[in-house]
Amino acid sequence: MLEAGVHFGHGTRKWNPRMAPYISAKRKGIHITNLTRTGRFLSEACDLVFDAASKGKQFLIVGTKNKAADSVARAAIRARCHYVNKKWLGGMLTNWPTTETRLHKFREYMKSQCPVPIIRFNSE
Repeated sequence: MLEAGVHFGHGTRKWNPRMAPYISAKRKGIHITNLTRTGRFLSEACDLVFDAASKGKQFLIVGTKNKAADSVARAAIRARCHYVNKKWLGGMLTNWPTTETRLHKFREYMKSQCPVPIIRFNSE
């Protein structure tokens, strides 16, 4: 993780004080992340994901940074997961009924514009 630059955190000016236990140092205006603690929690998170996947649970992978967009898409497609790698719309999960209605309207609009179905959306 050190070689990948994971230890570089956010600037010291804009940060959430709840992150204090996960910060090991401050250098040149940047918080340095505690990699020992991060590695331990990452391992626990991986175990939870593997357990859920083995039970057939579905996942939504979200990564909207420009540099991560391609990697997110490739990983999600390879894992057969749903993903969002472009702009995240606020309330997409917490306001699902409205989002679902809009998706259905968009689907109907696309059907009226071109005869070949482009987007498939199945609600359960």
